[in-house]
Amino acid sequence: MSSDSVYKAVLLDHFHNPRNKGELDAMDMVKRGSNPRCGDEIEVGIASSNGVLETVRFRGRGCSICLASASMMTECTSGLELQQARQLIARMQQWFSNPDNEAPPNENLAALGTIRQHPARKKCVLLAWQALDETLDGIEDQFAASNR
Repeated sequence: MSSDSVYKAVLLDHFHNPRNKGELDAMDMVKRGSNPRCGDEIEVGIASSNGVLETVRFRGRGCSICLASASMMTECTSGLELQQARQLIARMQQWFSNPDNEAPPNENLAALGTIRQHPARKKCVLLAWQALDETLDGIEDQFAASNR
């Protein structure tokens, strides 16, 4: 079985059995992202404590790539400190922007590498990551406001 076949199976598993997909009512901050071109609509929520992302969850609808990426994102970022999550987001964006960069930002995200061959699908992969980035902005703004 080729690595592309294995990666396709991983993506389909995350699409059909998304991790951390559900209600966002208990989250500290929720932000939304959409891709009208593909019809993707994602909301990402975070519950955090002491600068650690205790829970990262999403809900929404979209193409298989968007939902698989969101599922993978929640697994890779839950338990990270805010700064670690920011660094992972930056590495993910760089990985999709620089075709010469072969190494995935996290071993658990390697299956998304097959999508890099299709630049039109970049937004599908990065939508949840961008929503997470905005959610982190909201958490940091909330923290700064409470310390004034």
